[in-house]
Amino acid sequence: MEISLDPAADAALSDWLRREPPMNMARAQDVMAEQGLDGLVLGDPINLFHALGHYPQRANTKAGQPPTSFALIARDGTQPTGFVTSRFLYYYTFADGRFGFPLQVWLYHENGDAGDLEPVAETDHFPDRGAAPLTVVEQRRLAILQAVDPARRSMRDAGAAMVRAMRDMGLWRGRIGFDHPVIAAVCARHDHPGMLVPADNVLRAIRMIKSPLEIALMARASAANVAAVGEVGRAVRAGASYSDLRSVFEVEAARRGNRAVFMTVDRASSPLSDDRIEEGQSLFIDGVSHYHHYHGDYARTVFVGEPRSEARRAAEAAWFGWQAVRDVLRPGLRYSQLVDIGMTAVRKAGFAETIGFGPHSVGLSHTDEPAEDAGGFYRKADHVLAPGMILSVDCPAMDTGIGGSAHVEDLMLITADGAEPIHPMTEGVMTI
Repeated sequence: MEISLDPAADAALSDWLRREPPMNMARAQDVMAEQGLDGLVLGDPINLFHALGHYPQRANTKAGQPPTSFALIARDGTQPTGFVTSRFLYYYTFADGRFGFPLQVWLYHENGDAGDLEPVAETDHFPDRGAAPLTVVEQRRLAILQAVDPARRSMRDAGAAMVRAMRDMGLWRGRIGFDHPVIAAVCARHDHPGMLVPADNVLRAIRMIKSPLEIALMARASAANVAAVGEVGRAVRAGASYSDLRSVFEVEAARRGNRAVFMTVDRASSPLSDDRIEEGQSLFIDGVSHYHHYHGDYARTVFVGEPRSEARRAAEAAWFGWQAVRDVLRPGLRYSQLVDIGMTAVRKAGFAETIGFGPHSVGLSHTDEPAEDAGGFYRKADHVLAPGMILSVDCPAMDTGIGGSAHVEDLMLITADGAEPIHPMTEGVMTI
């Protein structure tokens, strides 16, 4: 299936991101109230994007570097979100986003000495030589920088700016959710009198119920992802390597404005797997890519010529089971009920094949939902479907020794009284 890029639609989504952040703020306030939190202080880049629509340029937490920008959200909802970042990054990257929603800003000097919380003398990273008029970009950046309260745009260091922001927003003595150890370290250094609570599950609970903007971003990401996986299916040939197909996916996702995350080919997810496709094989292709950090997730079975009858039967069972689940999706059902519905439908239809049914929320990550604490480890929770959730139910054939693999997966938006796909639907099997 070919999905044509629509520059006007993408531009409209970008404008929407400038007008409001992706996070469902009403949902955030509800979850914070349920958890007894007065606010959130966030440094992980993906959480910063969720709160602000801005993904920091220096997002190097994967390399072990602590975050340098932070978002602060108060539960009461009466004040704008707070943003702590360096003067350099605010001028050089954030200003170019041209965001139009209210925001409280605290800026700091990147190389300042750790010390008190009072502002220091302002310095200009980009002095005006006056040899030519400022460019449009330079004018905009300067105007956005100068619009920040002078008392807040020249803090001594990142820690001073964060503490000052927490105090100004009334969060300093409260019970605060946080997402990175550097936040706790800064609070300890400054004798934080409140309580800090790890917020990973809190943030995942917020992300489960999408805002209208998030749903629009998910639909855009998913349509492109479906098309990219479709191109991989058309590239399947006897003799082609699994790495060839992963490369096709990366290119086709990029052509449609997405970034590839992973592709599983015939149950093989390792990027080092390099087996080759055989004539008569059944295999599934499962692709995940994202657009503005929101993920598409889609899988289909591919027959290379005539498959074994056992593989064909497995593909039929997976498709039948998914249709049975898809037809009854609605608010109020639990994950465990979806599993039972799928397994019961497969058995009643006379299939002996083993089909796994794996519900999971999808959004800013492939599996985007809270989990239960199991002695320090996480285990899957039995969530209840609610309007605004975007759900995947993985339906892979689990049996081996059938001549390959089979799987089907789509993304469904849970509505007020049912569910609907957020991307174009296709048949469960492609035959090459």
